[in-house]
Amino acid sequence: MLSESDRMGHQSAMTREVADPIQDLFGVPAMELFASKELVVQHGALERFPAFMRTGLMDNVERLCRGYAGALQVSNGTATDGVQIDVAGAHASALLRLGLTVYFTQLEGALPESTAWLRGLEGALGLPQCAGLSAFANAAGSGLSVHHDRFDQLFFQIKGEKKFHYAPNRFLENPDVQFSPCSAAPPDWAQAYRHGFPLTGDELLAEGLTTAVLKPGSAFFMPAGTWHTTAGQNEEALSIVVAVRAPSRLAIVLNLLRHYAGQSPEWRARSYGGWAAPGPAMTQERQKLGALLADLAERVRALPAGDAYGAWLSEGFTTGTQGHYPMAARFDRYIRLPNSSVHYQPAGASDLTTCIVRSGRTDRPQAETVLAISPEVRPVVDWVLQTRAAFSVNDACRAFEDCDREDLETLFAWLSHAALIRPLPVPEWDGR
Repeated sequence: MLSESDRMGHQSAMTREVADPIQDLFGVPAMELFASKELVVQHGALERFPAFMRTGLMDNVERLCRGYAGALQVSNGTATDGVQIDVAGAHASALLRLGLTVYFTQLEGALPESTAWLRGLEGALGLPQCAGLSAFANAAGSGLSVHHDRFDQLFFQIKGEKKFHYAPNRFLENPDVQFSPCSAAPPDWAQAYRHGFPLTGDELLAEGLTTAVLKPGSAFFMPAGTWHTTAGQNEEALSIVVAVRAPSRLAIVLNLLRHYAGQSPEWRARSYGGWAAPGPAMTQERQKLGALLADLAERVRALPAGDAYGAWLSEGFTTGTQGHYPMAARFDRYIRLPNSSVHYQPAGASDLTTCIVRSGRTDRPQAETVLAISPEVRPVVDWVLQTRAAFSVNDACRAFEDCDREDLETLFAWLSHAALIRPLPVPEWDGR
């Protein structure tokens, strides 16, 4: 139904083995390393790191400062008291001359060669697109106060020597917040730390921190929640950090429920009266919500867990957190997008037709996706264009009995990639 080159490209993307970029660096597969939940340090030659980490822009601090054009943050302070803030209008080299630690927050865009490595890491961990690249350049005497991060990280020492002080977190596991006793508590802090927390950084230092001396070629894995500080460094240093911002199970389920319950007008209704003074209005609204919750609890039992992962990928492509449509994913239902259009052109001497899909924002020239389709596909595309409500793959199979279901699913994946249609990644809500 699609051109042979499109088919083969799709198949190779589905069957290509993912090379684990962690195996050679740490001696274990990425999945095993991340499952350990322990800080693991490996020392070796700098040359074992991927070239994008140690050449070009990363050859030295000055070159990074000159060539980087993304957002910056700065930090400084003692191990128990300091700040980290966004900065604008200042050059990174000037900030280093002021004796600060400079955080290059958007390094992936400046190092396009890193993209394949990051996607390989995600593939080895069985994750969607979620890994990001950043760098720390610290002036002598500077560093970060004691804190822990929200996500698992990989750390690579590129230039200079750095003393990294760390300790496991005895207060909680699997934090979904970043926290420092010397900073304001984030919104989701209370539920994570409800059983206890350190009031000051001095409490953490009093319990003792382990020190790792990092030199060019040193690397470590640090699980989320690990207390650490880099304050008071002896010399200038440059480090790369890979943060793996994997979604939590809670985030995945909340996204699933938003897609699923969002089909229901009762769930979309506004909760007028819910915060009223005690009385009939408040009681009635809260009873309605209670009944909806009880109904949803029964419905959730029947939701396939796999739908949560498909819904996450679909949402990510729609919102832009996933750079590519998940071509291997299959959904039961789709809906045509009203601001998208199709234009056909002959494909030269071939019997294929060029199908140009225009989609996206209408306050600027829309994106164009070009597909080469065979003659039997055009009626299916035209049928999709005529729909004014969600349709299922079964609907298409009934309308085009001569088309294989697998071919229709592949076509709908390409049309979703082109943003002519969008998946409804959850089961139908059995009511209107």
